[in-house]
Amino acid sequence: MNKIKSLKMFTKKNLGFFIFAILFLILFRDFLYTYRMQLTKFLPYYDYQAQIVYYLLGDKSLDVQAPMNLRFLGLFVQYIIFEFVPCLELTRVNLEALPYPNYVCATFSSALMNYISLCAIMALMFTYAYKKLNLSLAESFVCLFLSYVFIDHVEAFTLDRISIFYLVLILYFLDKPKTCLVLILLSCLVNEKIIFALGVFFFVKLFFQKDRFYKSYFWANFISGLLAILIFYYYAKVLGQGYLQSEQPDGLYNTMFTDGLGRIFAMFTSKAGLSNALIPLLFAISPYVLNFFTKTHINKKINFSSLEILVPLSLVLFAAGGGMEQAGRYVMYSFPIWVPILSCQFCNFVKIK
Repeated sequence: MNKIKSLKMFTKKNLGFFIFAILFLILFRDFLYTYRMQLTKFLPYYDYQAQIVYYLLGDKSLDVQAPMNLRFLGLFVQYIIFEFVPCLELTRVNLEALPYPNYVCATFSSALMNYISLCAIMALMFTYAYKKLNLSLAESFVCLFLSYVFIDHVEAFTLDRISIFYLVLILYFLDKPKTCLVLILLSCLVNEKIIFALGVFFFVKLFFQKDRFYKSYFWANFISGLLAILIFYYYAKVLGQGYLQSEQPDGLYNTMFTDGLGRIFAMFTSKAGLSNALIPLLFAISPYVLNFFTKTHINKKINFSSLEILVPLSLVLFAAGGGMEQAGRYVMYSFPIWVPILSCQFCNFVKIK
């Protein structure tokens, strides 16, 4: 009996790792599919894996220009996988000509990093809901399922998945101030979307909910934002690396402010805006809208505030600079905040305990 009890305690304590291992096995086919798509360039995407070869060979034509190449964590993890994980080559993919040396293995490292990130996000979201937010087992599994639904909306070819995993990591360690502050400060090396999403979240907690616990987090996030701007300026201007379409007057990042309102308007007038911006936004704000029509226990359970609706709404405005076709991916950075709330509401609705 003691052995069985010890096994149960060990399983409960390491449930997140078990879930990660199970997901890694059952979703492996998904990894192979996306890896194949990347190799054959079935969909257009930023060639992040080329940055690895640029660092190795110094071929400037392979440089994925700033701000994408300032997302150092994703590029670093890709490089570690490229150097130390045996490359898996797909035998049924025949490439007539490789775009550059080491193309296959560099692409493998990118695909594997995003696949590991997918499994890690789901496992960590379950653990976060179950251990940190004290949700029931049913609510935590619903949280895991919804995480998969929404994270699958984020492209498997970018550096966003590992960035969202980093965001969930920050939320997981909110109750550990020293660890959390370090993670927040280092987010300037991960992705600017994290800084923006957390900035609004901490602002709501500190200034609207009057929770002084978030004061240091808010200012650490503010400093991280300043560091991100300084790093971008130094990399793009001082070092002369430039940024995407910087040589074009009508380039994407040269018109991000001037064309912003037009891009927001396109959210309601184009198919891309409807599918990639409006629909994800409606999913993101649904927990806050539902809160007006239902009375549940979630307020006390996870310190829920309707004002957190400002997080996904602000991300849409932030995305307007880069184009409405990217808004869905921006909004997904807010899902670790609102998915637990939606999970509670769903379980309450169907009376699952």
